[in-house]
Amino acid sequence: MTRSTVTILLVLIVVVAGCGDSDSGSTSDSPPITCAGLDQSETTSGDEAGVTEAEAAEMSIAELLMNDPRFDEFRNLTEQTVSEGLGMSWLEIWDMQAERMGDNRDGVTVFVPTNAAFERLDTGLASALREGELDNELRYTLLGHHYVHHLYPSSEWESGPQRTWRGGGNVELTLEDPPTWGGCPIAQTDIRVDNGYIHVLDGIVVPDEIQKAAAG
Repeated sequence: MTRSTVTILLVLIVVVAGCGDSDSGSTSDSPPITCAGLDQSETTSGDEAGVTEAEAAEMSIAELLMNDPRFDEFRNLTEQTVSEGLGMSWLEIWDMQAERMGDNRDGVTVFVPTNAAFERLDTGLASALREGELDNELRYTLLGHHYVHHLYPSSEWESGPQRTWRGGGNVELTLEDPPTWGGCPIAQTDIRVDNGYIHVLDGIVVPDEIQKAAAG
């Protein structure tokens, strides 16, 4: 498959995904989810050493995940997870999206858990995510609960259920102090990259079906 063919397929898959998207406030039923790896004692500041704001602005989402040591675990998960339609990992897809997305509503937003959140997971779930024990579809679902198919800076947030890219359910956004995504505190907002936004989570949004699969 040539690069031009892949790019065309990517455009088609993004358009289809966008058609399945809806604005915030959708009321459709959603499978239960929990915030796993949550720090019960204190929310971190999100200010651990990482790439600078200026550096991030010159990177795609994939490039930031590859260069910011705070997100190694989430990067590994995106590398494991393949889009069967394109035969590419989601890390590769997010990198290619940078070629056609920028300052427009076709950008994307990712709520990215820190390494610390993965380190706080129970042993079974941590092993399933790190060692590739979950099947691809479940990893795909987990990533989808962290991915919104439009630019969504914090200045535009609205409290309530938010439709994820997967289109099969909603994740609740609250505007408390701190705000939360799927029950996970948002430790840092509005890291602007050239194809979207990244917001940093102090936990991992995990649908119950994944919890059950990891428990065996």
